Amino acid sequence: MSVTAVVTGATAGIGKEIARGLLRQGATVVIGARGGGRSEAARAELAEEAGAGHVEHLPLDVASMSSVREFATAVTKAHSTVQLLVNNAGAWFSERRQTAEGHELTLATNVLGPHLLTHLLLPAMRAGKPARVINIVSDVAAHYDATDLEWRARKYDGFQAYAQSKQALRMMTWKQAQRLEGSGVVANAVSPGFVNTGFIQNATGFVANVIRLSRIFAVTPEKGAATPLWVALAPELANVSGKFFHSRKEKNGKFRDQAALDKLEKLLDEMTEITGRR
Repeated sequence: MSVTAVVTGATAGIGKEIARGLLRQGATVVIGARGGGRSEAARAELAEEAGAGHVEHLPLDVASMSSVREFATAVTKAHSTVQLLVNNAGAWFSERRQTAEGHELTLATNVLGPHLLTHLLLPAMRAGKPARVINIVSDVAAHYDATDLEWRARKYDGFQAYAQSKQALRMMTWKQAQRLEGSGVVANAVSPGFVNTGFIQNATGFVANVIRLSRIFAVTPEKGAATPLWVALAPELANVSGKFFHSRKEKNGKFRDQAALDKLEKLLDEMTEITGRR
């Protein structure tokens, strides 16, 4: 299997299991994660179980657009082609926070970073076609307001901000699929289901506490990674694009109004300083 895969948020949870599954299939996997011992520990752990694959890690803070640009440059310098991008990193915060660049942190982590990273890696993905973009979304998708994506006007609600970001990520996927049609690169959205991970570690409040108490019903990260890995590797999905998958089945992804998709892309391009779209 001659595949170079980029996986964000792979130091723990679903992302680590996606990386592990790709390594077992012989892929070269580039982990994008913040620096420090946790990133190196994840790389070392995965390297021990890599089988025929090879694992690398490069520093990445997906909420920082400058970090995303540096990461993409490092990836394409090391690898002339990329066959798989899994935008997995995600977060939920109870209080409104801003990045150093002035973006609301949930939107920056869950949407802006993946939007920019996908754009920057597309030349390498086109060169490595057939290639696939997989955006890890959620069953939760609501509270979308294109006039206030960064929660400057509304009273901030962490759960609603998370739900909005996950709706926006679906919409971003549909627009990506449209732009990539005929390019040899496909883009799909995948929900891993209710998985027992630490992604709400920064969240407090009633909804976050309910989710924590409900973890007894959640599946393991390994099971949560099963559908993303299937969408990443299944030969029958090589040319399938713009779809929403859950439990290894195609579901209704919703949120496909064309005007709304076009407007969202324009807003995200402005926030991430992408220019030259036609």
